[in-house]
Amino acid sequence: MNRIIAATRIWLLLLICSTPLLAQKSPVPLPQCGTVDLTPQQIRALVQQGNLALERKRASGAAFNAITYIPIRPHIIRQSNGSGGFPLANMNQAIAITNSYYLLNGYGIQFYFAGTTPDYIDDDDMYAGFGNQSVDGRDATNALNQYYVNQFTTPGLGGYAYYPGDGIYSTRSFILTGNFQSLDDLGNRLIPHELGHTFNLIHTFGQNSGNGSLGSGVTTELVTRGAGANCATDGDLICDTPADPYNMTGANLTSITGCPQYDPNSTARDANGQPYSPSVSNIMSYYFPCTHDFTPGQHDRMQAALALRQTHTAYSLDAPPTDVAAPSNLRLSTNGALVTLTWQDNASNEMGYFIERSTSPTTGFLPIGGVEPNATAFTDSRATSPNRYYYRIRPSNATTGGLSTTIDVTLTGLSTAVTGTTAQLNWPAAGAGATYDVEWRAVDSPAWTTLSGLTTNTTYLYGLATNTTYEWRVRTVGSGQYAGPVSFTIPCQAPTYPYSYPARVSASLSWSNSVSGQTYNLRWRVVGSADWTVRNLPATTSFYSLTDLQPSTTYEWQIQGVCSPTVSSDFTPLQTFSTLSCQTPTSLQASTVASSWAYLYWSINYYETGRTTELRYRVVGSADWTVVNNLTTTGYSLAGLSNNTPYEWQVRSICPGGQQSDFSTSSYFTTVCAIPQGLYNAITATGARLSWYTSGSTEMGRTFELQYRVAGSGDWNSVSNLSNTNYVLTGLSTNVAYEWRVRQACSANAQSEYSTTATFTTRCNPVLSYNAYVSYVTSSSAQFFWYVENEAGTTYEIRYRPLGSSEWTTTVSNLTATTSAGNFNVTNLPNNTTFEWQVSTVCSSTERSAFTTGPNFTTQCRIPDWLSVYSTTFTGAQLAWNPMGVNVTYDLRYRRTGTTEWTLLGNLPDRTTSLTGLSSSTGYEWQVRTSCTDGQYSDFSTIAGFSTLQCSSPNAAMYGATESSAILSWYLSGAAADTRLELRYRVAGTADWTTVSSLTMSSGSGNYTLDGLTGSTQYEWQVRSLCSPSESSAFTNSYSFQTKAACTQMYTLKSGTWFDPNIWSCGRVPITTDTVHLKHAVIIPQNYQATARRLVYDAAVSVMWMSGARLLLSQ
Repeated sequence: MNRIIAATRIWLLLLICSTPLLAQKSPVPLPQCGTVDLTPQQIRALVQQGNLALERKRASGAAFNAITYIPIRPHIIRQSNGSGGFPLANMNQAIAITNSYYLLNGYGIQFYFAGTTPDYIDDDDMYAGFGNQSVDGRDATNALNQYYVNQFTTPGLGGYAYYPGDGIYSTRSFILTGNFQSLDDLGNRLIPHELGHTFNLIHTFGQNSGNGSLGSGVTTELVTRGAGANCATDGDLICDTPADPYNMTGANLTSITGCPQYDPNSTARDANGQPYSPSVSNIMSYYFPCTHDFTPGQHDRMQAALALRQTHTAYSLDAPPTDVAAPSNLRLSTNGALVTLTWQDNASNEMGYFIERSTSPTTGFLPIGGVEPNATAFTDSRATSPNRYYYRIRPSNATTGGLSTTIDVTLTGLSTAVTGTTAQLNWPAAGAGATYDVEWRAVDSPAWTTLSGLTTNTTYLYGLATNTTYEWRVRTVGSGQYAGPVSFTIPCQAPTYPYSYPARVSASLSWSNSVSGQTYNLRWRVVGSADWTVRNLPATTSFYSLTDLQPSTTYEWQIQGVCSPTVSSDFTPLQTFSTLSCQTPTSLQASTVASSWAYLYWSINYYETGRTTELRYRVVGSADWTVVNNLTTTGYSLAGLSNNTPYEWQVRSICPGGQQSDFSTSSYFTTVCAIPQGLYNAITATGARLSWYTSGSTEMGRTFELQYRVAGSGDWNSVSNLSNTNYVLTGLSTNVAYEWRVRQACSANAQSEYSTTATFTTRCNPVLSYNAYVSYVTSSSAQFFWYVENEAGTTYEIRYRPLGSSEWTTTVSNLTATTSAGNFNVTNLPNNTTFEWQVSTVCSSTERSAFTTGPNFTTQCRIPDWLSVYSTTFTGAQLAWNPMGVNVTYDLRYRRTGTTEWTLLGNLPDRTTSLTGLSSSTGYEWQVRTSCTDGQYSDFSTIAGFSTLQCSSPNAAMYGATESSAILSWYLSGAAADTRLELRYRVAGTADWTTVSSLTMSSGSGNYTLDGLTGSTQYEWQVRSLCSPSESSAFTNSYSFQTKAACTQMYTLKSGTWFDPNIWSCGRVPITTDTVHLKHAVIIPQNYQATARRLVYDAAVSVMWMSGARLLLSQ
């Protein structure tokens, strides 16, 4: 429907006799068709005629049926080629919903289609824009005639109809269906509105002429009813429709959750000054509400109009219903929210089907939807729970004949969401602590599968069989009544992720085969061919190779899942691939090039049996190629090459059947014995560690020759046959410059050039200033660090003095270190004194470095910093700070925030400590100071703070309920080592609690076993935290559990391990009071103690005892 902005008003023009009723038009005034509405005299006369006809009908003794079936002959305007037009599915849906408004308490009018197919009007001109074209000669004379228009020539026009008149024209209504915004609006408003005019209903705001434009009149109907009312002579002449101020100044709408409502603050008033309260939802109003309705008075008016039309002679309303074979095999399934109906279509002359629903098995059926001919399924998305519904199917061109049988379903609030072969079961929650039992099975299966003790109101079923309908039901543990069952179906699954990998004369196809037991139909063909090649594949197949294909050809393929000989999924969308020609190899690389050989490789984008590669190579500039044939791999090693020589090479594919590719473009490489590079030297006083590397591949059997000499001298010292890429020179002279070079010997006949020359100067390496550090400074000590590389046995000398002193007060010699680092602790220093210090390297009695100055430092007992809180509990906290020196201790003090008195912890040896015995949910502040070895103390640090945790209730759960016991568990975040718990329990509904106190935990977790309980009994329990002797949390809300019914016969169901409850008939492990009947082999695991009252055997069965296993019999 054409709408302007949002919910714009649509105008209706009602004209008597041959003038049509124009309806559902945009608010722009339109000059054509006139502005003539029915005059008050005309409409009163028409209403009087209807009332008189109804009285005469009653007086005649004619039988009155609760439902009068009225035929509609549908006329669908299409393009001349038969395309376009109103789809039959939409037509059936719209009339089905329309029918739902024409019944009131089982009494009223129902429409059916006349004929077996619509009257199709194939006319391009009418399709492009319907205006004044004639439809004379198209009307059925024994039915109402409804024309479905693609587009009106009048902008904004939605439809029009005719008041009752004794002429065939008055049976017509014209409905806009093309470019319509909403099928829902067609059935809920537009068509019911136009047919309302057909049966003498007037707009709720009346037909005053207004400003001369269509639908612009303002009502003069008074709001009041009873004495002084004019509702019978003004407005729509019906007194149970409130006066409607549409078009009146001051009449406004408001929106509530997107639905229009009359604004109670509107200022519009009637002639008596009374405010209006119109029915926005009335179908004959000009509003666009979310709900729609007729009043009883309007239903009475339509019955009178029906009687009037039945007196006319220019037409009748007695077109016979079609004799349609009734649908059969009506079935339904539901996921709890949607109800899906399926049936068997036994007819070929239906115009569609109406789906009818009632809450009674015999009466009160209303249409809820419609489907096109040959359809066999419908989904009801508006069913609500809890309700019991009855459904039936009626041909849309029949009345009381052709009805299906009735089927019913009870909706309980249970729902199922199906994804693939997984079903999510959902049900309403029964409250905190409730647990549930779920039973499920395939429909018609004799046995249920039970899921017991579920703690949430949802669960999943995985790996369900396709093409199978399941049902399930649920109950709250402790109640005997199951809700349900609810059924759902796992459809036959279409394969997913289809993929093709083509080669020259073959292609590999793959797909997902995650559905167990489902087989497949695979089909393929050359694009454009009419015939498919089909293969039936087993369930485990997830790929298939097509062979004997044509090169350079495009194919298409599809695959479907097969669940049975008669049930399969849809085929996947068409997949295409193109086979290849004999492909030229690509990505030519010489990955390893040496002095006399090279390893070459290339890529081929598919594998094909029988294909080989031909390689050819030559010296660059040479005319002749050397050819290597019949290569079956994508790599080849050329040998016997000349050193320092450039080569080019090419490859091509040789495919079966005499096909071959072109040669690839040339790729190049040059043989070389690589020159060493990256020369590096690390020197000491009398030695140097030299290293280098070579690029490219490593030559087998290669060696290196190293040469070195004093820089500028004539002769080289040579070191030959080195197998590694590093060498240490020793015995060198100190403070002498050397130069060195190296070359590679790849073979006896191939050597590289010497590398570039590198130089170094031996020396006694000093500590560089940025590698000298001081740390752990206290009031009387400090630690010096330095980093430098020197020979083993090198010693160091340190000297230090107060800053500004002219003499070095202390020198420490012969300090040893590693070859790369050293440290030294200096003690007995005066407090609050700034020192400078230096370090020198001593390589020998004659060689030493200059002194290097390290950073100055000042002795003082330093204030701790970086105070941090590692963790907090209800009654404690773990605190930490940075270390402040060697051999120092710490004093820590703390207090409650806002108090003045400190608690002191003295002489702490470490930089961390734990506080205990605090109050929960309380803020604390703390400080720490350093205690140095000379009796000096730092100031206390700045104040840091923390808060202990609130004494909160634990999280709790129950598992392992038996006939006489249950295991209760809990978790408490923030619990300290001394935190305890207290639980209490009782039979549900009783007054007195049994309390268990001082329960411990480990890392916040704990459990407790209740014994001596009564079987088949509902219990409730609570737990609270005892955070300290004086602090506790509130008890949790009650959790409930039910003990199992007493199990008097404990026997094995199958072989297995003793502690597995699934092998025992009671669903639990035997206890000391059980007489155990062994019918199957049982294993008692390693170091496990099994218990029973006694054992009974029918026949000899195996009991396997693992190492350390025991069986304790109580009798």
